[in-house]
Amino acid sequence: MPSRKPLPPGRLGLPWLGETVAIARSNHGFYEDHFDKYGPIFKTRLFGVNFVVVSGAEAFHQFNTDPRIERGSTDPVSVEQIFLRSLALEDGEEHHMRKDVMLHGIRTREAINAFLPRMERILTATIDGWAREGQAVTRPDLQVLAAQLSLAIYASVESQERAEELSELVADMRNAFATVPVAIPFTPYAKAIKSRDKVVAMIDEEIARHQRAQPGEYDDTMSRMLAAAEDHMVPVDKLRGDLLHVFFASQGGFFVPLTLITLALGQHPDLQERAREEVMAIAPDGPVTMEQIDRLQYLGQLSKELRRYFAMNSANFFGKAKEEIEIGGYRIPKGWGAVAAIHITMRSPQVYDDPDTFDPDRFSPEREAALAPGSYVPHGDGRRDHHRCPGEDIVTVAVKLYLVLLLRRLSYRLPEQDLTLSNELFPLPVSGLHADFAPASVRADA
Repeated sequence: MPSRKPLPPGRLGLPWLGETVAIARSNHGFYEDHFDKYGPIFKTRLFGVNFVVVSGAEAFHQFNTDPRIERGSTDPVSVEQIFLRSLALEDGEEHHMRKDVMLHGIRTREAINAFLPRMERILTATIDGWAREGQAVTRPDLQVLAAQLSLAIYASVESQERAEELSELVADMRNAFATVPVAIPFTPYAKAIKSRDKVVAMIDEEIARHQRAQPGEYDDTMSRMLAAAEDHMVPVDKLRGDLLHVFFASQGGFFVPLTLITLALGQHPDLQERAREEVMAIAPDGPVTMEQIDRLQYLGQLSKELRRYFAMNSANFFGKAKEEIEIGGYRIPKGWGAVAAIHITMRSPQVYDDPDTFDPDRFSPEREAALAPGSYVPHGDGRRDHHRCPGEDIVTVAVKLYLVLLLRRLSYRLPEQDLTLSNELFPLPVSGLHADFAPASVRADA
């Protein structure tokens, strides 16, 4: 029997087109504007599909755990073409099997511990440059650094030239989500598809190199995924799309939070000093260990609050209702698309006191333990072997490691500049984030 619950408020707009132009024009702005107008659950039409958009802890958690919502088949053309044959666009047993392979390569504590020395080496080289110069435009430096981390961790490649190439290619790919998805020659979308193909070729080259290697020659995400794929009888050609997703996502996954934590601690010198005090108490010098990473509680709070506070991911990958369901007092008809809004959910005043304030103490152990499922969801929600982002733990480690290496050596301040956040897939300061550095023993604002 059909539900008596109403459809959510909202508008479907024009046939097929619906509100596609609005979300392409401003990804984050679309969700924020519609939330202000219609509330936490609303309907719309995107890319020819009727959608219900949900936010709020309870609705978000249901979207990510209800088996009646399946992923795939409702994603925009740009998502399907950029994340070519990615497991993020699959569901069911195919997804779970391939996700298990990916988790072997990126999420296990043993793997992250093995990657830690090369991560420290790359981060230290960038910070050394800042110390020598005394100033930097940090975003472009961190963007290349993210590519260096991705190549070193995922493929045992430590080449500045290759990192700069990967950084530019992935930047082109990100532009696919802010333009009309038609590959007309010389358009940003055509350039995005061409860059995607170059990244795929780069991945094919590295897969071939790993397959020629002697056992144990490489220890990286690719070697671990290849071994797990063999155990699970997953064809190597299916790893190509999953590795493409990993390389793309890790770029933003590294440089965006590193840029934004630099911004936040530059805007809040008191928090910068509190973080430095913890660093000097736990990891004042020498190689950083996982045991030290684990003990850096306040840096962990900073890493969580920056992912809650800043608009990084606007929404999950899209899903579809396999049958009519109810969420938050509204119905989603069978066959309609469904999507959960991430950043809006984490700015909810029903969950977070004063949500528009940057406050790491909201993630003290006691306060974090009181959060309901679906409240803190920068990487999605639900089981780790389902559609939750596998990079969650390594991003936390990267943020902590960056802050240890930076703060035990340098203090910094942000000179006057335009810190307005850009209208791009990952909003960042339009200035590029200039910073002035001084030795940690000398206050940067002295």
